Parts: sequence; structure tokens; C-alpha cells
Amino acid sequence: MDFIERIRKIYYGKIRFTDERKIGVMKIRFFLLTLFISGSIYAQHSDWIVVASAKTHKETVDALERAILDKGFTVFDIIDHATGAERVGLNLNPTTVIIFGNPKAGTALMKCDQQMGIILPLRILVWEDENAKVNAGFIDPEKYLKEFTLDNCKESISKMKLAMKNLLSSIEKK
Repeated sequence: MDFIERIRKIYYGKIRFTDERKIGVMKIRFFLLTLFISGSIYAQHSDWIVVASAKTHKETVDALERAILDKGFTVFDIIDHATGAERVGLNLNPTTVIIFGNPKAGTALMKCDQQMGIILPLRILVWEDENAKVNAGFIDPEKYLKEFTLDNCKESISKMKLAMKNLLSSIEKK
């Protein structure tokens, strides 16, 4: 039984406990209810496609930028959040967003639903966690099929997802 399944069974009362543990179980149920109502941490991250990088943070950003350019995309900006945090006296592990896209493909998606303009251009986040492990990821574009009117652009969304996964494969730890 995996962790999430066990938590669900506890929440729905399918696992029974002795009387002295029932108060703890009630606290857990309240906590879980709060999580589910507020959007649940698990659900927030389930829309992400993430890979562990075999490279350092800087090498990962550089490799992704090269791969993006090699695939014919335009790099619009690279935002170093850690440097921004440092400027205001705060510490942040290396965290960088690469903003890129293909104006022709992006325009076609915005013709399906102009509100896609809030999502485009595309972004890949590269971050180093507290254990010095470097990851790169993006929000799964298929999520947008539920949020926008993209019935005529499903194929474009699938191609976008594949292209972004291919970019991540260039830095993935095997």
C-alpha cells in the first residue's frame, strides 16, 4: 500500500485504531481535509513533468539553452531568481526560469484561445534543491486542455509536450 493510498484509508476511516489513537486520527483527518480543500500539495505537483539533471545547475541551464536554440526555438529571457533574491538580502538555492518559444506555434494556440497568452511563451524551471540535486521541469501542457478552449489545438498541445520532454532528455540523469 503506497503512502497516498494509506492516507486515503485513514481519512475515510477504513483503517481502525484503538481508542487512545482515535484523537490522533481525527487530527490527521482534519489536516488532510484542510489540504484537500486548499488544493492539496500532491495535486499541485501532479501537473509537473520533472527530471533529475546529471549536471550542475549552471551546466543544466546552459545545456537547455543550447538545446532550445538547436531545436529552432527563440530564447526570450533567462531569469535567475537566486540573484534577484540576493539583491534584496535573501538566500535562495539556484533557481532559474528559461522563457522560450516559437511565435508561429504560439500564435496558432492563441488563435484557439487568446487567453493562452498568459501561459506563453513556454517556461522550463531549473532548480537545485536543499540536497544539491538539480532538477528541471515544466507544467504539463495537457493541463491547459482543461483550462482553455483548445479543442481544435489538441495536436499542437501534444507536440508542445513532446518537444519540451525532448528538451529535458538532453540533461536527464540516466
